[in-house]
Amino acid sequence: MSFRVTFLTDAERDLHDIEEYLSHFYASTARNFFEQLKKKILLLENMPDMCPTYENDSYFRRMAVDDYLLFYSVDERQKLVVVHRMFHSKRDASQQIMTHRTLE
Repeated sequence: MSFRVTFLTDAERDLHDIEEYLSHFYASTARNFFEQLKKKILLLENMPDMCPTYENDSYFRRMAVDDYLLFYSVDERQKLVVVHRMFHSKRDASQQIMTHRTLE
């Protein structure tokens, strides 16, 4: 059973910011990150429950991609994985996620 993966506007903005930041290093840095991300997204299409739920809000699941955390939810009924946010693991996840959750 295959799920469709979609990125919310905030997650797309996060990816743009990550790409911009990583591109300041070696040309391959951003490319390698996005290749790793693509592989993990493909896994989510077939195993959306593969990652643990976020300890502060079980609505979200959390996936590590290099030094970044990707927060997503799963809609079983619609066979949809929704990526809400993605940011560096050193940032305060609870602040980022709880702020986003109140906007839904």
